[in-house]
Amino acid sequence: MILRAVSVLSAAMTLSGMNNRADAQLIRPDSATATSEFSGSYLVTNAINGSGLPPGFTPESEHATYVAGNHWTTRSGQTIGQSATFSFATPKTLGGFHMWGHRSNGVASNPYYAVTRFDLVLRDGAGSVLATHANLVGVPGVLSAQTYAFDMIAGVRSVQFIVRATNNNNASPYTGLAEVAFATCLAATASAPSSTATCKGGSAVFEMTPGGSGPFAYRWQFEDPSTGSWLDATEGEYEPLGLTFGGADTASLVVLASTAEGNSQIESVRVRCAVTNACGAATSQPATLSLCACLACPADFNQDGGIDGSDVDAYFFRWESGHCDADVNGDGGVDGADVDTFFASWEAGGCG
Repeated sequence: MILRAVSVLSAAMTLSGMNNRADAQLIRPDSATATSEFSGSYLVTNAINGSGLPPGFTPESEHATYVAGNHWTTRSGQTIGQSATFSFATPKTLGGFHMWGHRSNGVASNPYYAVTRFDLVLRDGAGSVLATHANLVGVPGVLSAQTYAFDMIAGVRSVQFIVRATNNNNASPYTGLAEVAFATCLAATASAPSSTATCKGGSAVFEMTPGGSGPFAYRWQFEDPSTGSWLDATEGEYEPLGLTFGGADTASLVVLASTAEGNSQIESVRVRCAVTNACGAATSQPATLSLCACLACPADFNQDGGIDGSDVDAYFFRWESGHCDADVNGDGGVDGADVDTFFASWEAGGCG
């Protein structure tokens, strides 16, 4: 199962976005237990009772500095492998986790309590594991919640939080948390796919990495250069542009550029992806597919059948605009090396 962390640092899993908040009210655990607690002033229940946060807090609310009664802290020498289990009186559907990290920095004599890597284990009422999300990344010194999105799962009665690493290479003898909460669903987000280029007759792939709680539905769209309108991509060829689409309702769109007359004058087309989940929808910023001539013989650059000064003019018009037609050495960039390649072919009077 894939987890999408909406955090201030990328984790080892698939991540996206920053500070995404729940669309619905926070889900607060009804009870909590821990494998280690420093004393009665630092019980794990401090991590579920809102202590240190304002009334009606949200994931953007800042938690107060570490003092007695507002944090869970472990006993000395008990850090890696210690855990807290957060339980619900009735089964919950969960698709997100909010964590306020330990606020010991600058307060404690050995301040590196904050958890920097952890696992989440979701279980049902019988204790069976529903999902495990491992090696998630936490960031020390963040005052508001760090939010982690994952595929929505029903029937959750408990979530175990397992410490795998703490700040400063596990230097501190203590660890813990300030507060936790959960969400049924975090709204979908859509990162901008990367622009790319392909030869006419070639293909290109656009990838969408969504954020928020899965599962997701995808719909790729393209802009008709002649009208500026956005159209849904469907499987198969769109003849007016000479483009063929594949995977239009998946996270990966494949675009095949025909060499037919239909797209002979098209230099580029923009694409974007609409992403939807159970609690929202988002449309990415557009990416551009540049369609390149990729001439086998760049000397006759204007392809009029002759090699003369008009080819030089045509080439530099493209080169100065940075268009991929001018990438005649095929290295993916438009620079002075392409000029050298063009003139070598032009001065030789052709390529054959």
